[in-house]
Amino acid sequence: MGRAKRTLVAFAFTLVSCSSQIVPAATPTINTALLRLYTTTAVLPLANELTSAYSKRFPMLAFDITSGNYEAMVEQVERDAEAYLMTNHLPTESPLLGFPIGQDGIAIIVHPDNDITGLTTEQIRSLYQGRVSNWRDVGGPDRDVTLISRENGSGSRAEFDRLIMGDRRTSPTALIAPSSAAMVTSVSRDPNAIGYVSMSYLGPTVRAVAVDGVAPTLENVANNSYPLRSTIFIVGQREPEGDFRSFIGWVQSPEGQTVVTRSHAALAEP
Repeated sequence: MGRAKRTLVAFAFTLVSCSSQIVPAATPTINTALLRLYTTTAVLPLANELTSAYSKRFPMLAFDITSGNYEAMVEQVERDAEAYLMTNHLPTESPLLGFPIGQDGIAIIVHPDNDITGLTTEQIRSLYQGRVSNWRDVGGPDRDVTLISRENGSGSRAEFDRLIMGDRRTSPTALIAPSSAAMVTSVSRDPNAIGYVSMSYLGPTVRAVAVDGVAPTLENVANNSYPLRSTIFIVGQREPEGDFRSFIGWVQSPEGQTVVTRSHAALAEP
């Protein structure tokens, strides 16, 4: 579907975990390592952008990037103490250390031919529970709703459940999209569909709707008015050392945050 636009809101974070503070090195001292970075599909565009910029600055250093759903990637990191994971989901009970690098928004998306402009969180919840099955009941066209959800184990699914569903279950009639890119493709092909995806995947083939009257824009994520927000972390088993310490420190530095900010320049806001 082409290169996804980035819509991640960056902030200048201090390199911290839940247990301690680290002062990052200014630059790597030896740039010969191959760094293993796992990433959920939701933040893969950001991971590619950051690692590409960092490798251009330090050409002797390379990244081995693997993407998948949250649970699968966490399993990899739990087996590999040298690797780190970039994700927009990190449960409070996770034993992994999380280093915040920005904020993401989860967009509720529909087909461009669907003229509905906004939904409340209660309406979204009712749709995904299956209690509302026709778009006319939430102000849309007289057409049956096609629910599309992410799979169990997805970080985006976990964040959607946290922010929208709570303890309620998604309808068993929902179709499953196995990745963020697949979600966008599925919604773009079905005029009756509704789905959800990281704002980093918004593009012309789908349309994001307002939630509780607030549009999913960069400004609204940054000022905390958009309700479906999540923090992006780089996580690992331990505090980073060496080249990974330098990379995470760079991502959190003004230069690294500028890379994230620059990546939104082409965003076509809904």
